[in-house]
Parts: sequence; C-alpha cells; structure tokens
Amino acid sequence: MGHSVSTWVDKLVDGRSPSPALARVVAVLRADPELCAFATTQQLATVARVNIGTVTRTAQFLGFSGWPDLILDYRGRYLATLTADRILSASSSGVQGLASIMEDVRALELLSETLDESLINAGAELIGRSRRAVVLATGIYAGPAAQLVHGAQLLGYDLSLQTGAVSAQMTAVRQLRAEDLVITFNIWKTTEAVNQLALLAAERGVPLLAIVDRSTTVAQRAEVAITVPSESSRYLPSTIPATSVIQALLMGVAERDRAGAEANLREADEMWNRVGVVVE
Repeated sequence: MGHSVSTWVDKLVDGRSPSPALARVVAVLRADPELCAFATTQQLATVARVNIGTVTRTAQFLGFSGWPDLILDYRGRYLATLTADRILSASSSGVQGLASIMEDVRALELLSETLDESLINAGAELIGRSRRAVVLATGIYAGPAAQLVHGAQLLGYDLSLQTGAVSAQMTAVRQLRAEDLVITFNIWKTTEAVNQLALLAAERGVPLLAIVDRSTTVAQRAEVAITVPSESSRYLPSTIPATSVIQALLMGVAERDRAGAEANLREADEMWNRVGVVVE
C-alpha cells in the first residue's frame, strides 16, 4: 500500500540531500502515508519534530508551492492504493445525512484553497477552440463527465462521452486529430485503458485536458491538468469538487462566446418545447 507513495516521494527528492530537518519530514512522508494523507501541518510537524515552517519548506523542496498543494496530490495518490477492505475498515459508517453533506463542504473548502483559476480559463479555452472532444471516464466519475458533455452540447459544442467498451473508446480516440481534444477523468480508481488512450492521443498530437486528484503521467502530459480533492471518510469518494470544476469550465466556455451560447440555449429550449420534453 505505502510502497507506491514512498517511491513517488523518492522521485520528488530525485537524489538530492535535504537538510536534516527537511529529511525528517521526508522520512515521515515516506514511512506513514496513512497518517500523512490526512495530517495538518501542525500534526506532521509534531511527528517529524520540526516546526510548521519546516513542513512548508519541505513541500517547496519537493516541488510544490506549499503544504496544501503537496497534500492534495499525496492524498489522492494514497487513496488510489487502497483496496476495498482498507477503504471499508477506514470509513466511518456513521457519516450520513448532514454529516455526509459536511464532508463535501470540507472538500469544496480544500478545492477553493488549492485551485488555480487560470487552469479553469485554460481548460475552457481548450474546449472552446476544439472541433470536437472525446471524454474518457470510468466508474463513479462517469457521472460528472456526463454533466460536462451534456452542458457543453447545450452550449453548442461537439463533445461525446466514452465510458463503455475499450474498443469503442479506442475507436473514438483514434479518429481525433490535432484540432480536437481528449478530456480524461483520472480520479480515484481509473482503468489503465483510459490512461493509455489519453497518452496515445497526446502522442498523436491531440491536446489533452485532464481532471485528476494526483500527479500522474497523464496529468504531466496534459496541456491542462486540473487537480480536485476526492478524499472522504465515507465508503465512496466525493464527486462534488469535480462537479464544481465542471460547472466552472462550462461557465468559462459560455463566456468565450456569450452570444453563441445564448443562441444555442434558446434553440435547445425551442426544440424541447417542440418535441414535448418541456410540458407547460
């Protein structure tokens, strides 16, 4: 479980020699991902026997702007290593009702602290200028992906969602060209087929927009990678931050061409009335 996290930390260190204080923080990050994934800066500082400033400097030493950016990536990577048994044993069966809603509130607070708004603008630009886009998603995040596709279609953009057979996903990606776009959701559990198809598209010169919860090869290859928190003490991850990012992307797309967006929405409304989707 912890092996992939410790290996990732080693790659971030990249053979460099941190100071003794920074080395103590790095050692804890390597040895105890279960603790570190949900620790505050003060908690980690106490365990590593350093001050809070040293924890921040360690995050910067590892290539991040600060602890919130590091822990978002670290936590997503840790959660991806968990088996179902580990998730069930770690989850709080009492998280329901209002407590469950508050889990999502906290996830949105973390998103607001870590999200780079320029990435939303860049992602909206990629969608807006593409001839067409294929969206790749699996599992629970196929839901937010469907919202993105439906919203973009209402605004007049050619997006299609591929969540089924790998052969169908492969065919859709193979037809894309440099003027098109691949959008991939690499959050929590993602099939390797989605990862490889995204990388293959990028190798063929197709721009890539990745919505992720940790640093991955796909995120590193993407023109734009937007990181969202997914952690939760419930049995399943939170999809709310991803959904919020999708809404922000759609608003960015609409603002690029407000007149066109409004015209497409009016046309859709007229068609809904014509075919009886909207009952007055």
